[in-house]
This record gives sequence, C-alpha cells and structure tokens, in this order.
Amino acid sequence: MASIDNDPLYTELCSDKTLSSQKEGFFNAFYWTVAENFTGQNEHWLRDVFGKVQPGNDSARVQLIYEDPVVCFEVLGTLEHVKPVFRGKDAKFSWQRREQATKLLNEGKMQQALILASQAVMRAPAKCVDMHIDQGMTLACAFWTRAEVLIRMLDGVHALRDLQMAAKAGFPVKANGEYYGKMAKCYALMGDLKRAEVSAKLFHQLAGLDDYRLQRLREDLEDLRTLKEEDSAIKPQGREPKLPDLAGGENQELKGASKKIALSGALKDSQKGRYIVAAEDLQPGETVLTEAAYGACLYPKFFGTHCNLCFSRLVASVPCEQCCGVAFCSPECRDRACTGYHRFECQYLDLMIGSGMSILCHLALRLITQAGTAEKAIEITKDLALCSHAEHRSHEDYFRRTLMAAFLLRCLQKSEFFGRRKTEAAEPTPIEAKVGGVILELLQSLQFNAHEIYEMRVVGDHRIDSAKVQYTGVGVYRTGSLLNHDCHSGVSRSFLKTTMILHTSRPLAKGSSVPENYGMHFMRQPLSVRQKVLRSRYWFKCDCKACVEDWPLLDKIPDKPKLRCPHPDCSGVLVYTQKGKCYKCKNNVNFEGTIKILQQCENLYDEGAKKMLQERVEEAAQLFSKGINLFYTVAVPPHKTTHVAEESLRSCYADFGNKTRV
Repeated sequence: MASIDNDPLYTELCSDKTLSSQKEGFFNAFYWTVAENFTGQNEHWLRDVFGKVQPGNDSARVQLIYEDPVVCFEVLGTLEHVKPVFRGKDAKFSWQRREQATKLLNEGKMQQALILASQAVMRAPAKCVDMHIDQGMTLACAFWTRAEVLIRMLDGVHALRDLQMAAKAGFPVKANGEYYGKMAKCYALMGDLKRAEVSAKLFHQLAGLDDYRLQRLREDLEDLRTLKEEDSAIKPQGREPKLPDLAGGENQELKGASKKIALSGALKDSQKGRYIVAAEDLQPGETVLTEAAYGACLYPKFFGTHCNLCFSRLVASVPCEQCCGVAFCSPECRDRACTGYHRFECQYLDLMIGSGMSILCHLALRLITQAGTAEKAIEITKDLALCSHAEHRSHEDYFRRTLMAAFLLRCLQKSEFFGRRKTEAAEPTPIEAKVGGVILELLQSLQFNAHEIYEMRVVGDHRIDSAKVQYTGVGVYRTGSLLNHDCHSGVSRSFLKTTMILHTSRPLAKGSSVPENYGMHFMRQPLSVRQKVLRSRYWFKCDCKACVEDWPLLDKIPDKPKLRCPHPDCSGVLVYTQKGKCYKCKNNVNFEGTIKILQQCENLYDEGAKKMLQERVEEAAQLFSKGINLFYTVAVPPHKTTHVAEESLRSCYADFGNKTRV
C-alpha cells in the first residue's frame, strides 16, 4: 500500500470506518485504555513485539494480547465484563399495544393498528410468565388480534398464518367457532372457496348449528371476496420476482456463475490477483451471475422492517422467542436463524451495536456463528480465499482489529458457541484462539471484498423515475468477490433478497476482464477523486481505460464518439468524421455507413426511454441492450447517450430485484 498511497491520513480514516464508529460506542474507549500502555518505556511495543508476528499468523496475534504483560491486564479486565445485553419480552407492554391496536382498528385506522399489533407480537413472551395477564397466553392473543387487523386489511395469507401461530402458541381452537370463522374469511380472501366453505361448516357446528350466524358469516365472506376483487383491480399484484436464467447454463467451477465467464489464471499477478474474465464473447443484457450470499447482515436500522435472514420487507413480523431485537418474515426464516446463527447472537446484539462496531465486524461474526461449530469456522477463510493485504496494514490498525477480534471471540465464548466452558476466564483455548484468528483475518479481508445489498425504494407513482437506492445490509460472495474494478463497469449489479445478480451492461470480448464498479464511476467522480478513494479504500491504483484516458464527467462527455476503422482486421480508431485515412491500416475510409448505424443506436435508445416511461421495463431493457451492442461494433466510448443508455439498462435490472413502495 505504501508505494501507491499518497494520502496516509485519509487511508487511515477509511480503514477505521470499516472497523468501528469514531463517535459512538465503547470499543474506542477500550482501545485507548489498552493503548495507554504504548507510552513511556513501552512506546515501541507495537513495532518491536506485536509487529514482529508474521503477517497472516492471526491466531498468534490474538493469543499475544492475552499473554503479553504490557497489554493483557487491560484486555482481560475489559473482556471479563462482557455479558448479555438485549431487549427481553414484556407481557404487560404487549397487552397495552394490543389494546391500542384494537381501538385503532375500531376507528378504521388499519395501518396504525397493524403497527401496534405487530409490536404486541414482538414483545409478547413465548412462554407463560405471568398468569395474571391473558392467562399466560399473551403471544397467542397478540397473533389473534393481528389476524383480525390483517383480515380487515384484506390480507388473507398473513392473517391465516397468524391464526395458525396463535394455535401453536396455545390459543384454544378445538371448540372455538370464532377461530374457524376467521379461517373461513382468510380462505375467502385467498380465493380458496372450498376451504372457506369447510371452515364455515365447522364454525356452524361449533356455534350450535345457529343458522343465523352462519348466514351472517357467509355474507361477510361474500363482502370480503368482493372487496378483495375491487382492491386487486385498483392495485394489481405484480409478478413475484424470480432469478433469471444464467447465460449458457451454470458454471460447474464457479458458484452461481454462467458458463460464459471463467477465473483468470493470473494467480501470481500482485496487482490484479485472481479475477473473472469472459470465457466467450458477451453481449449487453446477459446474466452472468446469480449467487446466494455466503453470509449477510442487515444494518441495525432495518432490524424492525426487514427479515433478519432473507432481507424481505416485513408485512407481519415473526418474532424470535427470546429477544425483541430482530424480526423475520416467516416461521421458516425464524426457525432457520434461531437454530443457526441467531442462537449465538441473540443476547449479545445490543451489546455489539453498543460497541460501535461496523457492519463488517458483524458480518465477520455472522460467518462464524452460521458455521455452527469451531471446526467448521476454522475452514471459512480457506473456503472464501479472500485477499486481506495483511502485509500492507499498519501495526496500529492491525492491533485495533485484533482487539475487535478478541471482543467478538468473547461474545462467542459467553454465548456457548464453543459449548459449556470449564472456566469463566477470557483466555482462549487453542481452538478458540484459532477461531479468533479467523475472525481477525475476516476483519481485514471483508474491508475489500464485501458488497452492500440494496433495494429500490419507490417513493412516487412512477416505479422507475421515483425509485431511489436504499442500502439495507452487507454480504460476502465467493464468486462475486472475484470481479475487479473498472470506472466504466461491465456489469449491472442487483439483488433478489440476498442473492447477487449480475447482468452485462456492455459488450465484453472473450478473454477480457468482466469488471464491476466499486462505487467510483467516471461519469460522477473526476479522476483525482476516484484515484484517491480507490487507493485509500481498496488499496490499489486504478489503471482502467477511463482513468488512463481521463474520460470527462457526464456533462462534458462528447456527443460524437470516436469511430472504429470499418476495414476488416483493423483496430484503428479515428475522430468522428465523414471520410478520412486510417492512421493504422493506411486505407481511405468512408464512415457514412457507420454514422447511419449510430443513428440506429440513438433511435433504439429513444425507444427504450419511451418504454421506461410506460413502465414496460423488459422491453426497454431489450432495446437498450440492442442499441448498446450495436454502438460498440462501430464506435468506442466515451459517448454521452450510450453511457446514459447503460445507466438506464442498470435501472431496468434494478427494477427486477428487491423493491419496496412507500
């Protein structure tokens, strides 16, 4: 890093940000408490003792801070205070929210009622803790109340699920006619008239064969069915998004990748390392990756609005049985999380958030907790094989990350990730130290290899023009991390839940790099800014074509591009003109045909823009792809309208992924 770093202070700030907040949390106080020992006679300890540990020997670094007398007392003294910190359940609070939800429902304020009913569900204890409140069935009553709210909101699917969860939570259903009456309403809203009729008959039997009540129920069912049809006509349901097919079929060597891409053989290239290349010629709009996240974490501010496992937007949240800190979109997601990673994180989430640690620290821990055992966790970094640039990291930065690894390791110890320990002392066993080393390596490599997961937040009537990118979390991807950067990206990245999808956004020749963009795009940031950020954030000097040629920002990009020599086998590129002589092949050239093709490109871009305006997004994507591909056969970038078309194509593919209306 030192050879290319021209702003060490900015690099340090970028690195610190990937570890912890500088303004909030107790981790920085922890660090400075320990760092006070690096003064006086120990001022060279970081360099002469800690710094002597070979880069990459992360378990030894972790072990050192527990054993060296210069730092071990402060380290152990702080880690001994790690204990569960989380929001528990509260039956009285749940009951209060349920009462408020019922009142709002009676006033016709359904959305507010749903919010409060969901709060009642989230705070209700799963087991009987206070028989004076709801006879110990607070959770069942909360689900029951929310089911009624959802029925009034014409959501039969989620209402039925709440009724089923109410039954599992102990709600009496065997002789309860009201239960089957509500089920009949759910089925009617779902269009399942046969099950609605069966449930209505059960209601009739349990209501003492009261024909009047049955007739009233059937009238309600008909009213609900009519209201649902009217609601669907006003707000037609869009198609459930699905993963696109990979171009050319699935690659057997690269997880989630198309057969049309491959891993380069440049294993010894210190600048580029391993990276993805085109195994065949690629055209715009081809799907080259649909990869599920190896691990992913939500940003804490979305814990109450998105599923903690799959990142789906919550409609009727399903709670963890122990804490109120996270929510899930379904019992299936909850059970997968709570039998996996969440059982180790549950009681320590608020403590970790309070430490001020970054989302990347949480992701490092998540990769360990989802592994389930120490033995599997030790294999993570070998499996991912991510670059960490350990040899370039400063001693101070390395030490800060080692302290964070020790804190996260202590959370694992206390949560019994390693089983019931024989001692409460923080000193790690040999296998615990190995896991601590894995955490430390991840705290370095995730700085360069994690991807932010986003959804499109539609804030107006037009689903494209009013859509804004909203980052909801961070994930790590084995194949996705192998794409190098280019300030003129070759792919468009979108997400479906936590699965990364890559579509090509411009033609890529066989053997060329398949690059993505790390956030520094030539149209939006000038060369100096791009180089500074990429050097300081990702520790490399970008030598892409846009940087080497110093392409202008969007508003300065020329309307007329440079043209390819039309003679076969000539790679010459000439300034925009009608006629001339190629400097490379020395032939006279006539660009009349080329200019006609460029006009076709412009027409295709215009048609694509019209389709976008009409929200016919698939047709728009096809038109943009065709025009972009045609452009690159006769001309070279930069070219304003072509780059605008590439960005429009990216917007089309983003529309097919995660999306929420507000």
